[in-house]
Amino acid sequence: MRASGLPRPFFSLAATEFSLRFSLAGVKSILTLVLIDHVLADGLPGSVGADGLQRMLESLFGPLSAAGLASQIYGITTALLYLSVPVGGFLGDRLTRRSGSIYLGGLCILAGLALMTGRLLFLPGLALFAVGTGIVKGNLSVVVGALFADGAARRRGYAIYLGFLNGGIAIGPLVCGALLLAGGWGYACGAAATAVGLGLLSWHLAGRHLARLEAAPARDPRPAGDDTARGDWPLLLTALLAIYLCFAAYEQVGNLFLVWARARVTLEVAGWPLPVSWLLALDGVFTILLIPVVQFGLRRLARFRFATGPIWEIALGCVACACGNGVLAVAEATSGGAPLPLAAALGYLICIDLAIVLVWPAGLSLVTGSAPARAVGFWVGMFYLHGFFASLWVGPIGAWYGRIPAAQFWLLHAAVALAGAVLLLPLGLARARRRSQATTTSACANACA
Repeated sequence: MRASGLPRPFFSLAATEFSLRFSLAGVKSILTLVLIDHVLADGLPGSVGADGLQRMLESLFGPLSAAGLASQIYGITTALLYLSVPVGGFLGDRLTRRSGSIYLGGLCILAGLALMTGRLLFLPGLALFAVGTGIVKGNLSVVVGALFADGAARRRGYAIYLGFLNGGIAIGPLVCGALLLAGGWGYACGAAATAVGLGLLSWHLAGRHLARLEAAPARDPRPAGDDTARGDWPLLLTALLAIYLCFAAYEQVGNLFLVWARARVTLEVAGWPLPVSWLLALDGVFTILLIPVVQFGLRRLARFRFATGPIWEIALGCVACACGNGVLAVAEATSGGAPLPLAAALGYLICIDLAIVLVWPAGLSLVTGSAPARAVGFWVGMFYLHGFFASLWVGPIGAWYGRIPAAQFWLLHAAVALAGAVLLLPLGLARARRRSQATTTSACANACA
């Protein structure tokens, strides 16, 4: 253990996650522009797979412009990435162990980025990049969870890990976007590849501390008295459904929230105009700033013998997400059509970022602590499918934006997030009742002794 109270390999693993997210966020931030301006420009010949992909997509959706085709490729890439996470988890569980899966995924990412520097093999490289990222993503999270023997410590560790993750998401687009403008997309891919290479080096340096985890049989990381059992299917499935609902409501922050804010919010600070895209940057900043605040609050609650546990933290996160969308609904309903103050948008961001700071660490901790020991990687992959299912919700429900009043649109999202909390309420109450009964029984036994 370090003086921070975190296991020695933790920061090496967090650095690897930072590098992975730097690469992923950097590539995603320039992907649509590169596709439109270079890969799909001047017709399709010369880009392997583009002609067949366009024919297939146009048979489903009708004629597509370059922008429309680029948008479809972006969506397919995101779906492929998320679907690769449980596959990578299964590989780590049964075939290659965690270390082998992470090296395999990292090599796929590097090979994909190398192919993406040219137009000819850009699309095959993009597919390889997405699959490799998905393979690394889930396995890395499993290793982090295995470092902690205590559920509360694991949740704290994942919360700090979330800070590194968001740091990579914030910095990657800045660096890759600047390199795209200064030298072209090849330099941006080179920066992403350099980050992944450094991440793999960080993983390798942590290897000697992790060797005992690889060699040892899977152990139950739950402390004595923790009533979440491994293979507790109702708990796992209900928690995952609640997490999916929370992220479905959250995901509009990068989509129609920006459209709504540009049309309805006074985007000025002391007379200076605020680019609407900066609201998305504030989303990441608020997440990082809220991590220590939430951890301090949870520790204070535990000091007063009010330990929340993962179920209640996920439920509280769902409520926070509902409150954020409720802020927008109330602001619209009471505005009378007048422009809204910036405080409405900031209140929304703070609430939904509070939701992520509660739900993401607690959800990963619950999955790694209560999934069957030989299938933890697979179940972590199922956790990461929240992004896939959220994307399925965001698109179709977005078709209702403008058709129904904005207040009702945001109220619908609040209801979706709140449904996640309602799903978890019976589980949370049942486990609280069992803990209370166990405490009473223990006290009686001690008194009789």
